[in-house]
Amino acid sequence: MGATDPKIAVERLVTCFESANGEINEALGRKVSESELRARVKIFVGDAFKKCNVDVSNPSKEGLRAAMELCKVNTEKMLGPKAEAIIKKHYAEMSGIIERLPD
Repeated sequence: MGATDPKIAVERLVTCFESANGEINEALGRKVSESELRARVKIFVGDAFKKCNVDVSNPSKEGLRAAMELCKVNTEKMLGPKAEAIIKKHYAEMSGIIERLPD
């Protein structure tokens, strides 16, 4: 696959993160509506972008890496080993999206 646009990458990353969180909630036996899940993810990811000083409208490749790493670390802290396999799978997918961005 070729390079992708940073805005498209952000959309794909958020979608991937929503999917990961849906899987994690299911694995933990939590019922969360799709709209609530989407709202939570938007806040969680948005907060990571802010903490990393990343412009969500025009993120750099490095900025995306930093924000996704922070999301990963925060999720691991919150959920621990129960979510490890899901985090690992989706983090690899998200990293692949970021790597397709131009340097």
